[in-house]
Amino acid sequence: MNILIIKLSSIGDCLLATPAIESIRKGYPDSFITWLVEDKAEDIALLNPHIDEVIIIDKKNFKIKDYLSLIRKLRSRRYDLSIDLQGVDRTSIFSFLSGARHRYVEEYADLGFLSNRKIARKGRPPEHAVNFYLFLAEKSGGKKIEEPKPTLITSEEDKNFASNFLDKNFEKPDEKDIFIGINPTGAWKTKRWPVKYFIELSKKLINSFNAKIVIFGGKGEEYLSEEIINALGGNIANVADASGKTTLKQAKELLAKMDYFITPDSGLMHISSVIGELKTIALFGPTDPELTGPAGKNHAVLRDSLICIPCFKKECPLNKIEKNNLKECVLCMKRITPDAVFKVIKHDLEIKNKAARF
Repeated sequence: MNILIIKLSSIGDCLLATPAIESIRKGYPDSFITWLVEDKAEDIALLNPHIDEVIIIDKKNFKIKDYLSLIRKLRSRRYDLSIDLQGVDRTSIFSFLSGARHRYVEEYADLGFLSNRKIARKGRPPEHAVNFYLFLAEKSGGKKIEEPKPTLITSEEDKNFASNFLDKNFEKPDEKDIFIGINPTGAWKTKRWPVKYFIELSKKLINSFNAKIVIFGGKGEEYLSEEIINALGGNIANVADASGKTTLKQAKELLAKMDYFITPDSGLMHISSVIGELKTIALFGPTDPELTGPAGKNHAVLRDSLICIPCFKKECPLNKIEKNNLKECVLCMKRITPDAVFKVIKHDLEIKNKAARF
């Protein structure tokens, strides 16, 4: 069979959908499988072992003529089956215009009438995105995956990049050094933790443990790392800036060199959570960790107890946030203190030190 999987969305969502793609491959082992994805998550798709072809949408630069060309390309493939793992208006339209004979989508999709195979989920309780995508895949003919693990394949070049980055930015890095990654960015401004909290926490980690701090982030968000570096001043030898300097695959290998990673709900959080030895400390406000929290086992989730969370809002009704002031953060994120994060790391290190003595 010729199968089209549609999952555009964010980096984190696409990563969480990879077990579903494995399920579809195992359900249709001899099929040719195409993944339609947006450019920001292309690294997740391009080296996925269960995908034969990747069609990439450059969302920012796509013009009407590009969409027409894309539809022609999809229709020329003559798909037997399309599986929409997202269920939003755009993906429903792409599924319909692809011309696939059988088009699967969940029953609550607003434009679900454009598909002819509805996946019923009435009465099914809310669940983590990994399990929900797997449910959609299994109902579309995929096989059950007993121990789902999100997948981002990297190369030796990516591993070498990570090693070289640490060698260049820290004087004689040692195995005994404690490496801590921090991520001051987030796709929604309501998910962000205050920059001043990252500064306060970094100072405390350096002074208490001589920690080596690596700042992560995407292109266009370097101003956040610059603010942190400028504020740390005399501790600059203990800080390196990777913000805007890595691909997703390079970021994964650099994260694998860390002992801890402190981050709001983000694509990098999902990548870090599947790295075995890395402890992810995830900071949650407007979103729900039960639905989109870290998928791995070695993590800690910190969140406040405000009655309004999770609200799933990109604008906080309790905070009037200026559109261009991305440094400002909402109340539920402000109430997660640097001290609370520090205590998690301190406690974890104490446990490790005790274990090393026996």
